[in-house]
Order: sequence, then structure tokens, then C-alpha cells
Amino acid sequence: MSQDTLLGEPTRASSVPRPRGTSFPGLVAVELRRLWWRRLTRIALVGVVLFVGFASFAAFQDTRPATIAQRVADYNRMVADMKQQLDAMPAAERQAQVDECRKQQAQAQSQGGGPGADFGCDQINQPPSLSQFGLVNTSRTEMTRSIAHEGVYLFGFLAFLLGASFVAAEFASGAMGTWLTFCPQRLRVAASKLVVAALGGLGIGAVAVGLTALGAFVVTTLNRPDSSLNLPEAPANSDDPLVLALLRVVLVVALGGLGGAVLGLLARATAGVIGVVAGYAVLVEGFIANGVQGGALQPWLVRLNVDAFVGKGATYFVNTCGPDGCQGTQHTLGYTHGWVYLLVLTTAALAAALVVFRRRDVG
Repeated sequence: MSQDTLLGEPTRASSVPRPRGTSFPGLVAVELRRLWWRRLTRIALVGVVLFVGFASFAAFQDTRPATIAQRVADYNRMVADMKQQLDAMPAAERQAQVDECRKQQAQAQSQGGGPGADFGCDQINQPPSLSQFGLVNTSRTEMTRSIAHEGVYLFGFLAFLLGASFVAAEFASGAMGTWLTFCPQRLRVAASKLVVAALGGLGIGAVAVGLTALGAFVVTTLNRPDSSLNLPEAPANSDDPLVLALLRVVLVVALGGLGGAVLGLLARATAGVIGVVAGYAVLVEGFIANGVQGGALQPWLVRLNVDAFVGKGATYFVNTCGPDGCQGTQHTLGYTHGWVYLLVLTTAALAAALVVFRRRDVG
């Protein structure tokens, strides 16, 4: 009888690698299931539904045929009163108003407003048109765009809370240490959670814009103004198709979920994340944005760059003071500045979160 028979089968070579956890797609799938079954996910979706519902109802009320007819009647009365006042005004006084308007326009342009500082001096003694008065045929495209832009910060905040609590709760419960015991590759674990938080925000954004489009469709189908009113058509925004505009909204909401997860990795507590965001909103976006250098720092803060990205450009005002007093000058922040700013900020935040998570003790 051989020695192998007496001792049993020989032991496997110690060179066989030990299990190192599951694959990255497997981790993402597990985290997606965890995110879906969280109570806050349902709350976020309910919040989206409620906002879109209220916004659609408000749009329905504003675009009812009876409401539009009443606004047209008010417009006609206003135009009649304005014509009566202009007819009673001497020609020299009307020309003096035009000259003063042009003087102020030239002053604004020379102080940095550029050719865009148009005060409409040529129309100062003419009644506004229906479109200038806000009376146009209800545009389904523009209503969808408007509701989506109005809700982008709420949608982004809901995704942010979901991503932050999704990550920070694991530190508070101690589940993160257990998870790293199962899969000790920290960067893989952190990356899977960040990806899932971004996908969660992407899902919230997709649901939001889908419901927004549905709400605008229902409102514009039910509310059709009387053709006898001869309302002008709403101006079409050919430079910014609706699909691309809604896609930017979805991307911003996805960045909200990713940002929440990043701060969750850094702060390791949901309350801490909320405190950081509240402090930033009050001190930076509230005080520094408007109180330091007359608002000149706004192009380097988050809110204005989000506006520039979502709306393909944004305007802001800077107060400049001189011997004649202080005056607000309008400036424009371009679309390119907005997306480059958000890209750089996102990259830097991701790198910081991964470095800290890799080096800092979880326990």
C-alpha cells in the first residue's frame, strides 16, 4: 500500500489564488438591487411624481381657454389706455424719453454690457405685442422644457440624498467593514457604489423628464385656445432641440446622485453630508455669490454653471460702483464654461473620494 493511500489525497498546492470577491459587474448588480429596495428610493420617486403633478396642474390652470381669453381682454384694455396716454403726450416729451433711454443704453454697453444691453428704446412709445405680453399659443415643447428646467434642482437634490444615504448608511451600520471582508479590493467596492449612485440619479432623471413630457402632452391636449383670438405661435428654439435639453437635465440629476455618493464616502454620515450642503448653499451660494466683489465670483460657483449647462448659457449681474454710484451690469456665462466646470469638478471630487476611501481606516 502506497503512502498516498494511507495519508489520503495530497494537499493542493498553496499557489492556488484565494477568492478575491466577485467581479465588478456582479458588485454593480448587487448594489443596484440594494438601491432599488431602499425606502428612500420610493420616497424620491414619489417626490418626482408630486412635483411634476403640481407643475402640470399649474400649467393647466395658466393655459385654460377661459384664462387666456381673460388675459387677452386685459391686454386689449391696456393697449387702449396706453394709446390714449401717448396721444395726449406732446411729441417733444416722447422724443425726450427715447433720447434718455438711448443714453442709458449706451452707458450700459460701455460698462461691459456689450451689444446685448438692448433697452428697446425704439419701442418705448409703442404698446407691447401679444408675444411680448406673454400671450402665445401653448407650445408643448416649451412647456416640457420649462417644467423640466424648473424641477432640475429638486430632482438633483432627491438623487443627491439617495446617493449620500446609500453610501453613508453603510459606514453608520458597520456594513462597509463586512463588505470589505468579502471583497477586500477597496477601489472596486467604492467604484461600484459610485456607479450605482450615478445610475440611480440617471433613473430619477429619466422618470422625471418622462413624466414631464407626459404632463405637457396632457395639458396641451386638453387646453386649446380659441382660434378666434389669433394668438401668435410660440418662438421655436432651433438652436437647442428638446431632446438635448432633456438629456442635459437627466445628466445633471445623475451628477446629483454621484455627488451624494462622493460626499458620503468623504463624510461617512448622512447628517454630515446634509450639513456640508446646507452650509455651502447658505454661505457660498447665498452670501459669497452676491456679497463678495459685487457678484463677480458667480462664474466659479456651482449653481450658475449648472444653469449654464442646462439652459445652454446663463446670465448674471455684477454690481460695479463708481463716483456716480453703483450699477448692476448683466453678463453671460457660456454653455462651454458650464460643462467644462462640471466635468473638472466631478473628476476632482471622484479622485478625492477614492483616495480617501482607499487610505482611511473603515472601522
